[in-house]
Amino acid sequence: MFFHRLKKHRLSLIVIVYNMPEQAKRTLYSLSGAYQRHINVADYEVIVVENMSDHMLTREIVRGFGSNFTYYPREETSPSPVGAINFGVQKATGKLVGIMVDGARMVTPGVVRYVLMAHQITPNAVVSVPGYHLGDTLQQEMGASGYNEFIEENLLKQIDWPKDGYRLFEIACFSGTCAGGFLKPIGESNCFCLPKNLYLKAGGCDPRFDLPGGGFINLDLYRRFCDMEETTLFILPGEGTFHQYHGGVTTSVSTDSDRSALIEKLRDQYLDIRGEKFSPPQKKAIYLGTIAESAQRFVRSSSEQAIMRYGSKS
Repeated sequence: MFFHRLKKHRLSLIVIVYNMPEQAKRTLYSLSGAYQRHINVADYEVIVVENMSDHMLTREIVRGFGSNFTYYPREETSPSPVGAINFGVQKATGKLVGIMVDGARMVTPGVVRYVLMAHQITPNAVVSVPGYHLGDTLQQEMGASGYNEFIEENLLKQIDWPKDGYRLFEIACFSGTCAGGFLKPIGESNCFCLPKNLYLKAGGCDPRFDLPGGGFINLDLYRRFCDMEETTLFILPGEGTFHQYHGGVTTSVSTDSDRSALIEKLRDQYLDIRGEKFSPPQKKAIYLGTIAESAQRFVRSSSEQAIMRYGSKS
């Protein structure tokens, strides 16, 4: 056991959890060796950092997903996940770290494989997984019309999840920051990976992002790493993160006006911290991986929206 704790992995995936045990269990299963394809579990670890709440995972539950899973419950006085993310990176043994700031995001079965493949191509890769919401409309909009965990559970039963993780594309839509498709610059990724030394070089998460949920902390991290001169951006068009409904900071707001006011508050904080309005990183991406039949409609949508933006010579 002592030897196992000292073992270094190629990749450390850091999953931040707060008050969402059922959703987190699905997410963790989707990161396990039983679900991820064409990988060796010795190559990666999953570090689960959970800020204290009334509804918690346990060490036994987390370890049940595999010997490469570790669990750190922690006290946190801030409503932001910034401290938990930096803590998780400190615990990481891998040369590469993957940040999943929202533990309610299930992933597709090729994520680990293609993250490691990208870093075989170039050591300073930033690997981005596009984001989706379960359901046919953004969950911020569906929540007001009665969408809930029970409806979502039935959607998952309809596709017989987790038998084929790529069928998640059948019951999903693009998330807000990926709404324009992945052939245009995307605002963030809820699973992105980069070398740990570059994370530390950039100073990690900025503690000034102290609003509930961290405000624009994930967008800020993603842009800063993409904007680093030495990084190469990879996007995995055939993979995805899929947000489960859990009454989070933005998905639980009940009215359009309240949601707009919340988003404006988040934007204002970003402006105060960075001195400019947020805009997606403009670095051109390399696209890596295979694309399942169930994901083809999102490729078509991405292409159509890119043509609308950039035009076509044909």
